[in-house]
Amino acid sequence: MKKYFFVGLGFVLALTLLVVAYGAYLNDRGESQIALRMEERQAELIGEKAARREFHPLVKFSAVNLYTANMADAVALTEGRIVEAYASVNSYVHKGDLLFRLQNDNIALSIQEAEASIMSANAELARATNNYDRYSKLLQGNAASSQQYDEAKAAYGAAQANLKAAVAKRDMLLVSESRCEVRAPIDGIVRIIYRQPGTYVPSGTSLALVGDYNALYFSHQVSDDKAQRLEVGQEAEFIFPGREFKNLEGTHGDMGEEQSFHGVLTEIAPPLAVPGAVRTMLWRIDNSLGLLTPQTYGTAYLKLAQGAEALCVPLSALTDKTRQAVFVYHDGQLERRAVTTGRDDGEYVEILGGLEPGEIVIVSGAENLQEGMKATVELRGEQDGR
Repeated sequence: MKKYFFVGLGFVLALTLLVVAYGAYLNDRGESQIALRMEERQAELIGEKAARREFHPLVKFSAVNLYTANMADAVALTEGRIVEAYASVNSYVHKGDLLFRLQNDNIALSIQEAEASIMSANAELARATNNYDRYSKLLQGNAASSQQYDEAKAAYGAAQANLKAAVAKRDMLLVSESRCEVRAPIDGIVRIIYRQPGTYVPSGTSLALVGDYNALYFSHQVSDDKAQRLEVGQEAEFIFPGREFKNLEGTHGDMGEEQSFHGVLTEIAPPLAVPGAVRTMLWRIDNSLGLLTPQTYGTAYLKLAQGAEALCVPLSALTDKTRQAVFVYHDGQLERRAVTTGRDDGEYVEILGGLEPGEIVIVSGAENLQEGMKATVELRGEQDGR
């Protein structure tokens, strides 16, 4: 009985080993076939030749702070209640134009009192003048004493002084009243009105912001190697997405998907001739349409008007965000090539090293590509395969 048991056990073990061996064989054969198929697989891709071309570098800013070089507040020079406003937001004013009128009841009352004092002083002066003239004549005829004459003369002088003081006080109050008129400090556009009619304001309160917004300015810093490619007077196009204008009031013009403005590089500091690691670029932006306002915009692009010729490939050829590698097609296979990139224009990127003109880079279908993979490549814009 034991004999049959061990025979059966041996048969089961032998069968188990046979199944395991066969499974290993199938697995190895499957992996070999997969490897063979991967080796023989050819990806169908789109490529483009690296070539020298003229492009206009594009720089993206995540924040742009625009300001005007000529802007000032219209300030109340005395306290009072605003009784009338003569300007509105976005209206153009000249220096000295009346913007607000204030009313100060204390000043008005004081002026009335001063006018009354002047009338009283005039009457007193008239009496003193008549008395002084009368005693002058009497003294000449020996009909009055010198003491009486001197008293009349002194009263006449005091009356003159009192009238002069009353007029001076009235004039001073009139100057204070004139300060109730708030006028434009400069030529420009009224951008903000801080206080409305009916509001009581202390002296020194800003009532409106006036500025020249036909030209706005923007500055940013760049490294010296980038600054050396620029020069004062260089022109550029500043591009703002349309969403940046949706909350602006009183604007006019085409509110499309984006707005473009002409800019000029007005200053490089320190100058290029002076050694420096970092330089500040100052741009002047034409805002004659009044679409921009001095504020910080969330997104903007700067596109140089002057083109630069350089070896370029499409941005889509770059394999990742580091922008340091592309896949090059050569002799039916792909090669992952390290490259040095420079500026871009939003579509093409400048290649400073790692590629030669005429080499084909993969520009689409580059997902999951590997070094050495076989491929067939069709040049973009051409029908013949390679």
